[in-house]
Amino acid sequence: MKLRRLMAIGMTVALTATMFSGVSVYAENSDPEPFKIGFPWDTANTDPTWISIYNNVKAAVESAGGELVNVVTDNSADGLIDNISELISRDVDGILFMPASDSMLPAVDAMCADAGVYWGTMFRTISDDDIREAMYDSEWFAGGCNEDDETCASNIVKSMADMGVTDLGVINIAKGDTSSDLRDKGAAEGAEEAGVNILNTTYDITVTTDMTKTIESYIAAYPEMNGILVLGTYCGGAIPTIEKALADHGKAGDIKVGRIDFETTLGDYLKEGTFHVSYGGQQQIDPLVSAVILVNKVIGTPIVEDGPTNIITPYLELTTADEADQFNEYFLGDEPVYTADEIKEKMIKFYNADIDMDYMNDLISTFSIADVVERHSK
Repeated sequence: MKLRRLMAIGMTVALTATMFSGVSVYAENSDPEPFKIGFPWDTANTDPTWISIYNNVKAAVESAGGELVNVVTDNSADGLIDNISELISRDVDGILFMPASDSMLPAVDAMCADAGVYWGTMFRTISDDDIREAMYDSEWFAGGCNEDDETCASNIVKSMADMGVTDLGVINIAKGDTSSDLRDKGAAEGAEEAGVNILNTTYDITVTTDMTKTIESYIAAYPEMNGILVLGTYCGGAIPTIEKALADHGKAGDIKVGRIDFETTLGDYLKEGTFHVSYGGQQQIDPLVSAVILVNKVIGTPIVEDGPTNIITPYLELTTADEADQFNEYFLGDEPVYTADEIKEKMIKFYNADIDMDYMNDLISTFSIADVVERHSK
C-alpha cells in the first residue's frame, strides 16, 4: 500500500507538469497502479435501488483499474466502525461508506490515518461545525457527495401545496440521521412558506406492517389529512404499502402522495393517479461520483489538490409515468448511469487533465433522466 501511495504521489507531480506543458505525460495504454477500494454495503438486499448503488460504485472503481472489496453492513454507526476495521485489515487503499452520524467520523478518520487509508462518504454532509472542520483538515478524508436535502424537502412540500395539499402526514427515517434531520428542517420551512400544516411525523419505519399501522392511524386521527409525504424510509415497498392502506379506506387518489427517493412502483401509481410527485435519482449519481472522488484521491490525481472534494449532486423531479418507466429502465437496470468507459473518459483525472471542480460541476449539471436515456438508449 505504501509503495502504491508513493507512486500515486508521483502521478500527481506528473499531472501538474501536464497542466503546465499542455502535453500528456501518460502513454495511451498507461494505467494507475493497482488499488483496492473497500465498500460496506448490504449486497444481500435485493431492492433494485440497493443493487444499482453497488453497480455504480463498482463501475467507478473499475474505470481506473481498481478492485472493489465489499463487506456486508447494517449501516449503523457501530456496524460501520467494525466494517471499516475489517476493510483496513484487508489492505484496501480507500474506503467509501454512508455515515450513520457525524459523531462516528473522528473515529473513522483516526483508524484510517493510522493505517494510511483514504476515506470518503456518500449521501451525507457533515452538519456538526467542529467535526466538519476537523475532517476537512484531515489529509485522509477525500470528500464525497451529498444532496441539498433541506431545499429538496422544502420544494416537494411546496409542490404538494400547489396540488392543493393543506394538511400533511409525514414519514421519515430515524431522527439523528443527518439526512433525516435536514429533510425535517426543509419540510418545516416549505410548510411555513406554503401554509401547509404538518400533522405528524413518524420515524424509523422499517417493515410494511408498521407502515400500514402508521397510515391507518393517520387516517383515523386526522380526517382533514389530504397529503402524505415520505421524506425518507428504509421500508421496502413503502409506496405500495401506503397505496394499499389508502385504497382499503377509500382514500386512494383523494389523498395526495409524494416521496423523496424514487422507487420502482411509482409509474404504476402515477398512471392510476394515486401517486403524484417524487424527487430522487440521487441514489445512482451520488455514490458513483463519491467513488470517483475517492478513486482520484487514491491514485494520486485528486480533483481538488488541497483539502477534500465535496460535490452536491442533484435531485431530479419525477411527475409522469413515462419518466418513471425511463428511470426504471435506465437507472435500475444492469448498466450504471455512466459506464466505466464514460467514467474513465469524463471523470478520472489520470486520463483527463482538464478535470477540476468547475469541470465536475458543469458535468453534473447536465445529469438528468433524459441525459441517461440519450447516452444509453440502444
